[in-house]
Amino acid sequence: MLSKKKTNKFISKILSKPYLFKRVTTLSIEEMKLLSEKLELEWKIIEKERLLKNNPNRINKIGQGRKYELGSFLNLLLVTIIYLRTNIGYDLLSLLLEVDQATIKRLVKRVILLLQDRFIPKTLLSKNKRRSNSIDDLLDEFPELEDVIFDGTECAIKRPKKRQKQSYSGKKKRHTKKTQIAIDKKTKLIVGVSPPKKGKIHDKKQLEKTNWNNKLPKEIKRYGDSGYQGMIDWIIPDKKPKGKELTKKQKRNNKKICKERIYVEHAIRGMKIFRRIGETISIKNNDFLYNILLASANLYNFKRLVRQGLS
Repeated sequence: MLSKKKTNKFISKILSKPYLFKRVTTLSIEEMKLLSEKLELEWKIIEKERLLKNNPNRINKIGQGRKYELGSFLNLLLVTIIYLRTNIGYDLLSLLLEVDQATIKRLVKRVILLLQDRFIPKTLLSKNKRRSNSIDDLLDEFPELEDVIFDGTECAIKRPKKRQKQSYSGKKKRHTKKTQIAIDKKTKLIVGVSPPKKGKIHDKKQLEKTNWNNKLPKEIKRYGDSGYQGMIDWIIPDKKPKGKELTKKQKRNNKKICKERIYVEHAIRGMKIFRRIGETISIKNNDFLYNILLASANLYNFKRLVRQGLS
């Protein structure tokens, strides 16, 4: 069992109930321990750099002074994942954890940086990440891409005060943020998440802005839905002609493509199980929202890697 020192009643109760822990975080206690082990070393390095940068002439050694109220790094990681998993505000979360609102806000913004690009494989779509995954043994054996499945997903947002038409999605009939997701067909791992854009943008146009299609070699197959009509050499379902019907052959082909594309829908669901993006988004900062999208994708990949026995 995980250590319960320097923690509060809320965290203690979750740690003592494995079923409740998984319901709250989507991770088992063993998976949380593994995730904590893989991130804690870099957390210590980042914290040391932050403390030295804020006070280069400090007298006390790193590690001295006031500690985080929530205690160990594992507790900080747990609180960050609870923040992602729920859609409650900092105020309510601070009441549950019996710490100040500013403390929650500060640690979430620091810890989430460790999750945003950790378990997305290093491919042509994600080669410009700030940190390399080469230090993480979970991805040492990641195969080369063969087939990539693309899809767009929309996250509901509160109605903006200005330029509402730019955020209004005709498909969802509400204001949204849209992002593109790419998965590897073989491993079902998310290999790309695009920055969020206002909901009015079309899937095909947003994909073109990512330049993913040009980055991938021509021999890699690309799968998409009818929103990517016009993409050359893509495997896309046939669209029903106006006033006509699809042939039986076209319907069979569409069904086959849908069966192959369903895994990207599963991946999107795996991201949106974190209700911070799965429900109406109240985050106004686009960069922070992108960090949350990446963190959700990375946690989905982490769980998939561990449960497939690749760790």
